[in-house]
Amino acid sequence: MVNLPPIKPSRLLWTLLFLGALLVLVNGTVIYAIQTAHHFLDEELGKRFEATAHTAALLIQSDQLDALFPGTADSLRADFEATMDAVEAADAVREQWRRLADGAGASNILLLDPDHRVVLALRQSTTMVDRATLDEAAFTRAMIGEAAHSKLFEEGATYLKAGYAPVMQYDGRIVGAVVVEGGSSAFTPLVQVRASLYGAALLASILVVLVGLGYVRTQARLARIEERMDHADLLATVGQVAAGVAHEIRNPLAVLRGASSRLQRVEQLTDAQRRELLGMLDEEVQRMGDVVQTFLDLSKRRDAEATVFPLRPVLERSMEIMNVELSRCGVRSAVRWEAEDWVSIRGRPQAMHHLFLNLALNARDAMPEGGELTILVQAKKSELRIYFQDSGPGVPRTIRSKIFEPFFTTRAQGTGLGLAFVERIVLEHGGTISVGSSPSGGAQFQIHLPIEREREMRQGDE
Repeated sequence: MVNLPPIKPSRLLWTLLFLGALLVLVNGTVIYAIQTAHHFLDEELGKRFEATAHTAALLIQSDQLDALFPGTADSLRADFEATMDAVEAADAVREQWRRLADGAGASNILLLDPDHRVVLALRQSTTMVDRATLDEAAFTRAMIGEAAHSKLFEEGATYLKAGYAPVMQYDGRIVGAVVVEGGSSAFTPLVQVRASLYGAALLASILVVLVGLGYVRTQARLARIEERMDHADLLATVGQVAAGVAHEIRNPLAVLRGASSRLQRVEQLTDAQRRELLGMLDEEVQRMGDVVQTFLDLSKRRDAEATVFPLRPVLERSMEIMNVELSRCGVRSAVRWEAEDWVSIRGRPQAMHHLFLNLALNARDAMPEGGELTILVQAKKSELRIYFQDSGPGVPRTIRSKIFEPFFTTRAQGTGLGLAFVERIVLEHGGTISVGSSPSGGAQFQIHLPIEREREMRQGDE
């Protein structure tokens, strides 16, 4: 059974926190807007009913107050109060209030005495007998001469409000308070929106939970996929290493095959030529052993320590070895060294040897019917430029950006690793490599390497 790697809790936590914060922000903004609108409507309704109550208080004449509040009349008006019919006064005030209520949208107008008793009402309320439902704070302010309004209260599906205004006698005495009651349907949409918001918040919370659960399952699935990809990468690496070993061994085998073919004509060789060929065989066998050992130690070895070495001897030795194979295939080669003999680079001579062999073999494969391979070396300031130019068909522009990719090849028998190894070696030596067209129309590989200038080496060569 495969053990899944643990899911990172921080990523899940931050994701859920972000969704939760977004949910709180959106809902909080909408709730704040609803509360602000609710408060604004509350204040506007209260101010409107305050003004209506003040107008209703002004509509009561002094003589009507004397009739409605007989105990408040003084001796100078006793004869007048005796002739005033309280009923006629009440009817007259109600008529004035009725027109006012119709225009202001009030449901009822009340006149209260200081003891909260209802002296006069526009419409008889079924919820009270001799007292109105009062807001004590607003009533108290009205009795000291200030207009006020009650808190917003709800009755069924209607929001109700009351405005209070003092009722003053002609001598400035406050004898009671007018209360204007009314409701407003403007609050209904806010209530509906708030209910919808709470439902949306509940659904969003459920969505966040579902997203969290989906995230956990997705992470577990991704963990399994990642583990399978790691396993596939491991297999691909094993295959790449095997292909690399095969490719690196194939190059020395080509040299060995060329030397062997010449040794078969031993009667045509001089002693010096035989010794040279046998030495070449020994050298290439040794190099094959080094390649195998390198790949065996790939997982634990460290890169060989870089040294400063002159490049010309390495190049000439590599081409000396390759000339046997190139001659067998009808490829003529030439080295044009247009730089100082002492020009050196920092790196590994064996790696550069592999690089030159790979480029020479690549040129050979590009010219199966024979051709010419020219190697040009130039020094430009602090840079060494190496050109491998062949007379083959060249590299099409459409694939020039891909030929250095591992396993990319246009030949049926190719592994697609040769030029990948070449690029890797060039990069390890701090250089760059590119491909273009040679003057003869074939392929041209251009390598730029930094020059390591050592005065002691130059003086030694001189």
